[in-house]
Amino acid sequence: MALKFSDKPQLDYGGNQGSVANIWRRFPQGAQPIQTAPERSATPVIVYEPNGQSHWALHHNGAWRKLEAFKDFRDGSVSWRMNGTEISNPVAWSLPQKKA
Repeated sequence: MALKFSDKPQLDYGGNQGSVANIWRRFPQGAQPIQTAPERSATPVIVYEPNGQSHWALHHNGAWRKLEAFKDFRDGSVSWRMNGTEISNPVAWSLPQKKA
């Protein structure tokens, strides 16, 4: 198999998608860099991965841990607990938006 060389780009992502302004468009308004997140708080926050996927999380033992709703089969009450999953590369965070 022979390699073909070209002076034209073979892969085009459609413009300037790597710029900082375009990266922040995948997160909701009000999202902040993960470095500013409250690490010593018992209040859950929404944490975002680089692809824009969000998770409820708490900072625990030096890492961001996902929270999950567990339903009690006896009375139907719901409690939020860490499910043991670590968010490996969080990049942004936000507080939940209050509905009027």
